[in-house]
Amino acid sequence: MNPDPASVLVTGGSGFIGRHVVQQLAAAGHAVAALDLRPPPEPHPPGVSTIDCDLRRGELPDESFDHIVHLAALGGVRPSMERPFDYLDTNLGATISLLEHARKRGLRRFIFASSSSVYGPTDGTPSSEEDPLSPCSPYALTKLQGEQWGRIFAEKHGIDFIALRLFAVWGPGQRPDLALESFRRKILAGETITIHGDGSQRRDLTHVSDVARAVEAALAWSGHGFEVFNIGTGTNHSVNDMLRAAEAWTGITAKVHYGPAHPADVPGTLADARKAESVLGWHPLTRFP
Repeated sequence: MNPDPASVLVTGGSGFIGRHVVQQLAAAGHAVAALDLRPPPEPHPPGVSTIDCDLRRGELPDESFDHIVHLAALGGVRPSMERPFDYLDTNLGATISLLEHARKRGLRRFIFASSSSVYGPTDGTPSSEEDPLSPCSPYALTKLQGEQWGRIFAEKHGIDFIALRLFAVWGPGQRPDLALESFRRKILAGETITIHGDGSQRRDLTHVSDVARAVEAALAWSGHGFEVFNIGTGTNHSVNDMLRAAEAWTGITAKVHYGPAHPADVPGTLADARKAESVLGWHPLTRFP
């Protein structure tokens, strides 16, 4: 399933998901360049080059690459409600600039980190790639619009654009604002955890190592044009489940406050990932907790 070695530009290479993707692709023999505004918290594997770049300013690299894996973005549905223009500039503007760069340079394949948030509120059944989309936050909207721009560039300019709709990624090095890591840190600090709603909201928790494997599989895909794949486990867990897991990891009982539900939150996410399995040969290997 491994693709032939290629030169790959990974944007957001210093981020949570980016670091794992860089490691996965470098181990597979690709020539990887990690692009980010910030250095990684730990050095990248030997042979990985780094590029200091702000995609929002159009400071795109002069080097030529075979493929792009575009992970750089502002994350989180809640903060996007307060900073919509930042999300528009970073998540959509930078994506369009990078697509145009790919067109001019003749890059073959563009892997785009989309999100399960594009589905919006669902009825609790697994979301498939053919389901209606109803994003309910600026973050989710920028991810859907990124997919739409990718479709245009695929249809008009011949770029292979693959959107991976990632479901609630977790694992080593996760961002401190993500629920599991936020809970762990606050428990250890003796701080009160605020949960929006009653904690029954459910998320399909997908391990970052499985996401990295999905990116590698997308690079190996033998098809062409525009395509979308769900990357999730088909099982979900409640926020209260995550809280219990954080308590188990720390050995400390949390102090918890339940507040009003957040307008950007959805009741649940759950992936139908059969398409990724049948087309990419991908399936999750790591389960929560």
